[in-house]
Amino acid sequence: MLTLPHVSQIAGILLVLFVGLWLVHLRVGNASLADVGFCLGFGFVVFVCGIEGEGSSWRRALVVSMGGAYACRLGWHLWKNRIWRKSEDARYKTLRAVLGKWESVGILGYFMLQVPACLFFGFLLCWIMGHSESAVRSWDFLGLGIFLLAFFGEALADIQLERFRSDPTKQGKVLQTGLWRYSRHPNYFFEILQWCAYVPLAVGLPGAWMAIVWPLLMMSSLLWVTGVPLAEAQAMNSRGEGYRLYQRTTNKLFPWLPRRNKS
Repeated sequence: MLTLPHVSQIAGILLVLFVGLWLVHLRVGNASLADVGFCLGFGFVVFVCGIEGEGSSWRRALVVSMGGAYACRLGWHLWKNRIWRKSEDARYKTLRAVLGKWESVGILGYFMLQVPACLFFGFLLCWIMGHSESAVRSWDFLGLGIFLLAFFGEALADIQLERFRSDPTKQGKVLQTGLWRYSRHPNYFFEILQWCAYVPLAVGLPGAWMAIVWPLLMMSSLLWVTGVPLAEAQAMNSRGEGYRLYQRTTNKLFPWLPRRNKS
């Protein structure tokens, strides 16, 4: 586990990172830079824990690999599909409209909130790296298995969505194939599942039950704050009745067979 001086130093570096990204955002007009910054900051926290933390070398290597793979894939996806030669995501345009005259302060606050977010989510992995058990356990295999399922599931969902969006013949239509046939937000489902992967890895730690807090918090955020509400509001505006039908027949989050439309 990292000491307080380390945490203070890491927080200072993260603060500089996000102030810098906020300044760049003022020039390019794209608040998605904050999300890429989270991936960079989270990956940095996990890497430092892997180098400076305690615990067996193989466990630290495993957890750093998991956290690093997550951060790199998501960061690259966001950079490629939300920032590089792209206009700002509609969700942030909606947020700016809601903030009104408080737009500048609100967006700056959003960037600054990424600092405690990086520390909070990075802490989970740092905590697990310090596990006193050096032997490989069945719980470790279970955690890795869940992670791999979630990692590749989210990657596939993102690829399917971006291919659909890039097809000009699909403008105004609703994606209802692949993973999106079974869930309106399979990318969010697998995002939450990735954080569930650390729960079995935490078994044996004092207070291991607390590891469930991270996936629950991620689920709460995506379902009711930053993810689903904004995404569905935008979809309703751009796809109208087609998306309403999709809502009536397809689960919001957990993948399942589509229902019949009874209306």
